[in-house]
Amino acid sequence: MKIGLILTNDWELYGDGSGDYFEIQHNPMLKMLDTINSYGAKITVMAEVGQQFAHIDNSRDNKNFVKITESWQELLKTAISTGNDVQLHFHPQWIGAKYNDKKWELNMSRWVLPALSPDEIEKYLSKGKNYLEDILKPVDKNYECIMFRAGALCIQPSEIPIEKMKKVGLIADSSVTQGEYSEKFYDFRTAPSNLIPWYSSKDIVKIGNRNEGILEMPIYTFYGMESQALKIKLPKLYYKLKFGVDVSPESLNWQNERERVKQIRYPRENRFYKKYQKKDFKFYMNAILSQGSFHLDYDYLPPEVFVKILKNIIKEYENSEYKDLILPVIALGHIKDVPDSKNVERILKLITNELKNEVVYWTAAEAVEYWKDRALKNK
Repeated sequence: MKIGLILTNDWELYGDGSGDYFEIQHNPMLKMLDTINSYGAKITVMAEVGQQFAHIDNSRDNKNFVKITESWQELLKTAISTGNDVQLHFHPQWIGAKYNDKKWELNMSRWVLPALSPDEIEKYLSKGKNYLEDILKPVDKNYECIMFRAGALCIQPSEIPIEKMKKVGLIADSSVTQGEYSEKFYDFRTAPSNLIPWYSSKDIVKIGNRNEGILEMPIYTFYGMESQALKIKLPKLYYKLKFGVDVSPESLNWQNERERVKQIRYPRENRFYKKYQKKDFKFYMNAILSQGSFHLDYDYLPPEVFVKILKNIIKEYENSEYKDLILPVIALGHIKDVPDSKNVERILKLITNELKNEVVYWTAAEAVEYWKDRALKNK
């Protein structure tokens, strides 16, 4: 049995439109591509098109936006030409965005995709897919935009988004994280799997059939006890108790640097999703001890933990009905959140040293092609 590791990266500015494109997107992704390619790995860039369209629409009054939009295109061409992948990501708050007084004004009432009308959903899914294909097919004639990821994973209620994805020719989605729940935004607690794809019904978290739904490629999540307080105060002990691994000082130092840099770039008080967190008694008790699901996120997990999770997946499935297949393990990252690619580099080095024969690197498109006829079915 092997793991098909799909490294996806939601490539975007911050949710409120802040952030310097070249500092947090372009230059870091170029370095990331060099790191990925040097280890024979692959990355799928989930290209956020809403901001690109907004930059194009506002470029008449801001000539620097022309450079940004052209560089955005060139980076994606570089990704495709070096054997990587590009798929569709979209945050609807960018619709109609205006740039005034050196900052973006976004419509945050449109944070979730289903806040749009059915016609708007179809329009922007089609526009995004066609735009990516128009710029990337000249680089690779076989390129297709086939997979979507909703901004902030907000795809529910999912009936209309699924209908429109199918209509415009998107055959797969990767927005679901089994077990996760975010009040006002999504509820994935009843998703059928954290790893094995399924064709959805009109409800993204229920199994349907190929004609009815979309192929859901879930982002891998793991369930367990959590203590944010212990993680902050005694991180080495936290990782030892939670995952049974010793995390190196180098990894812990990088984690601290990531948090320091992100706080400077995107202060907590500016993060839209934080505004819905009620800091009541329950909030503080959960910070001490709680249960929940967590992403396989290569920008937030220490390398030792990331690789331990891959080993746990292999152990879990080695005697299952899937033991002769390649399992699609989708990992998540956000280039805007990290100071550099050193965490990913150490992950890839560990995989080379410890799981060389068990892990293959896939693009999202390759994973969809392999699993489109092997998806979960109703029993």
